[in-house]
Amino acid sequence: MEAAFLTLGAAVITLVGGLLAIRLHAHRAAIFAFCAGALVCASLVEVLPHALDLLTVQGGRFGAGELLTACALGYLAFYLVDHLAHGGHVHHGAQHTDTHPAGFWGAIGLATHGFFDGFAIGQGFQAGDGLGWAIAAGVMLHKLADGVSVAGVMLGTQHTERATRNMVYVVSAAPVLGVAAQSFLVLSPAVLALLLGWFAGVFLYLGASSLLPAAHAASRSRVLPLATLAGAALVFVALLLTH
Repeated sequence: MEAAFLTLGAAVITLVGGLLAIRLHAHRAAIFAFCAGALVCASLVEVLPHALDLLTVQGGRFGAGELLTACALGYLAFYLVDHLAHGGHVHHGAQHTDTHPAGFWGAIGLATHGFFDGFAIGQGFQAGDGLGWAIAAGVMLHKLADGVSVAGVMLGTQHTERATRNMVYVVSAAPVLGVAAQSFLVLSPAVLALLLGWFAGVFLYLGASSLLPAAHAASRSRVLPLATLAGAALVFVALLLTH
């Protein structure tokens, strides 16, 4: 019951962050910059270390090399998706008016990450209340950034507000589905770790190669670097409060 309640709280926080970002779309450049900082930082200091911990605990034939290979493949695959979607022209933010598949699949990556957040909360409470509460605290602290990030990713790749709002709903529901699925879904730690590594590469691409260019194309404000650092800082603060 505690796991379900806390996961529902994480879903609400994600939803609030996403809808708030949509409402503040007039300030899209700062939102894109904030999301870029959060995505790059989360991939490097949260997702990849978590994936490496999974591989270390399992002690199988996969290690850091395979994890970083999955990360690189995620980055390069989404570079190719973006490249091919524009007939050989790489996406550079606001100068294109068509939608970009990389943004949609990046949002799916955030939903997948959210699903495993809920999955982890449920597993944590099965192992013990203390571990469950610790995992839930970490998840809830970064869910606001997840909500803002999915809105930023979708809007930054020229998707409509309606499509963005629908994706915010999907990403918000993902932790609830994860905690429900953890009672019967079994994934090996190696598969989960490599999947997380892949999405870390996706987040790196979206943050550094899509959202930051989109932010600077939309505005020349000197606030953008501060917004980027604020997004990174939010991830660091969440990690500090949960360790």
